[in-house]
Amino acid sequence: MEKFYITTAIYYVNSKPHIGSVSEAIAADVIARYKRLSNFDVFFSTGTDEHSQKIEAKAKELGIDPQKFVDEAASLWKTIFDKFNISYSRFIRTSDPDHTEVVKDFFVKMYEKGDIYLSTYEGWYCVRDETFLKDSELVEGRCPHCGGEVQRLSEDNYFFRLSKYRDDLLKFYLENPQFVEPESRYNELLNILKGGLQDISVTRKSFKFGIHVPFDEEHTIYVWYDALINYVSAIGYLTNKEMFSKYWPADLHLIGKDITRFHGIVWPAMLMSVGLPLPKKIFAHGFWNLEGMKMSKSLGNVVDPVEFAENFSKLSNITFAKSVDVLRYYLSREAIFGLDGDFRMESFFRRYNSDLANDYGNLINRTLNMLSKYRNLEVPPYSVDDEFVAFAKSKFNQYKEHMEKYALSFALDRVFEIISYLNNYIQVKEPWKLSKETDKLNVVLDTLLEGIAYVSVLLQPFMPNITAFILDEFGVENRNISEYDGQILKKNVLNLFEPIFPRLEKEKIDLDKKTEENEDNVIEISKVKYDDFAKLDLRVAKILSAKRVKNSDKLIELKVSLGKEERTIVAGIGKFYSEEGLIGKKIVIVANLEERRLMGITSQGMLLAASTSNKENLSLLTVDKDIEEGAKIS
Repeated sequence: MEKFYITTAIYYVNSKPHIGSVSEAIAADVIARYKRLSNFDVFFSTGTDEHSQKIEAKAKELGIDPQKFVDEAASLWKTIFDKFNISYSRFIRTSDPDHTEVVKDFFVKMYEKGDIYLSTYEGWYCVRDETFLKDSELVEGRCPHCGGEVQRLSEDNYFFRLSKYRDDLLKFYLENPQFVEPESRYNELLNILKGGLQDISVTRKSFKFGIHVPFDEEHTIYVWYDALINYVSAIGYLTNKEMFSKYWPADLHLIGKDITRFHGIVWPAMLMSVGLPLPKKIFAHGFWNLEGMKMSKSLGNVVDPVEFAENFSKLSNITFAKSVDVLRYYLSREAIFGLDGDFRMESFFRRYNSDLANDYGNLINRTLNMLSKYRNLEVPPYSVDDEFVAFAKSKFNQYKEHMEKYALSFALDRVFEIISYLNNYIQVKEPWKLSKETDKLNVVLDTLLEGIAYVSVLLQPFMPNITAFILDEFGVENRNISEYDGQILKKNVLNLFEPIFPRLEKEKIDLDKKTEENEDNVIEISKVKYDDFAKLDLRVAKILSAKRVKNSDKLIELKVSLGKEERTIVAGIGKFYSEEGLIGKKIVIVANLEERRLMGITSQGMLLAASTSNKENLSLLTVDKDIEEGAKIS
């Protein structure tokens, strides 16, 4: 069985978990569950980062021992992760005895190799970010990362010869362009390497709560050096050589975009120093905003995930476990993984009502009610529609491709395309008209039951509680994620049960702002003259390539073919489409629109798309039959 070792960053315990930190753990859990269900031997590590000056200061402020403070804080983090079904293999703490010994071992090995030396540090230090800064990095005298105050320091420190590994790291990056993703983060680190590296301080003398240098107790090992080593401590670097050799190197370090330099440059250099293989991939995700504003503890606009799930549980009259699954689903579906997301209450309720209550939940309710009415809840002999089997297989291949690239929202899109197919299948086949045509009715009911079971299998990584219930009720024994084979139900008789996702009516949803849609659903249209419309040159274009525009979350640069010519079009569709999902589509463009410069790129036309009034959904206009590129639309 092939192994897969995944880690999250470990989390500072100076405050309670919020939706941003939990979202990283949820994403890692989704990937870990997917890999397990795909027959991988998975080790999943997460945990808490407990040694730092600010932790010592916080404990002193509260009048308690620092170790007692971190014990209580780590327990809180672990409890919340357990409530959100984070299926970690180990919850590591940097105060764990085995980790302490590994940090000391690393330090001694690097020192004996000549990669760590004693010198004097003079410069700026940000306590909040635990970061040393140059004069040139300050912004108006403050930390460029958090905006906090900085201190001027002058003290003896041990330094790591990071500069020594610059050439090796640069060579590695050039040979492994997929080492860091998304591509923008890779390019950012590559540019840092090309500019050269400076040695960095790895100890402090101004605080005591941490791991001390084995041969110089006055020095406390720097928090970042200490924290990075957790990835090897978690799998038995010193205590279990067999387990370590099995799982290392890590297959995926999942981190926030603000700590890519430590993980993408400092950590690989440390591994080179002690002679260990480098991790296979570092994936840096974006941050969650709240209603369009950056989440900040200082602004008081962070979302408490447990409190949110509890409140939604009461509002929707579902269990806390189901409410957790709904939140896991929303965080996985709403934003493209790797980019920033915007947590909006309006979109959360819309996702719940539209995706879960209407599409998935109602599909289950309708199917079971028809099975009760026409078959007394007895599962008919298996005869699944061949067309559905082919469709499910094609969507699974796309789902798998997205999951392997950690494109979680796009994988969910493929699952809901199957759900949409099944809902449409009911409307097309009209089973209520087939009561006297037993064979045809059996095919319809079998197809719906098997389809529900299969999409529930694919949704397991995202909603483990809800899908476990459905798969139990449907009698699905083999729950591994694989291509659909046409028969996964094992029960002969099913049961009716209450709707899994009770629909929320508008009057129950207390939103901060009114809906943008008019109460009477009246759309005002201003008319144009025919001659004005006739000036537009609308053409069919085929998308040849697509790539995200650097430093933009929504712009995608498209290369399109109009038959005898190719053009570049920049479109703001990045929130709704992946690059790979666009290639090959035949779309409609305005070919005679004047050129525009967007983010330094000349756009030679405009594609046409339909969108909802609130801009929460968008669909490209495509042609329903194959037609040559450049064909004129009239």
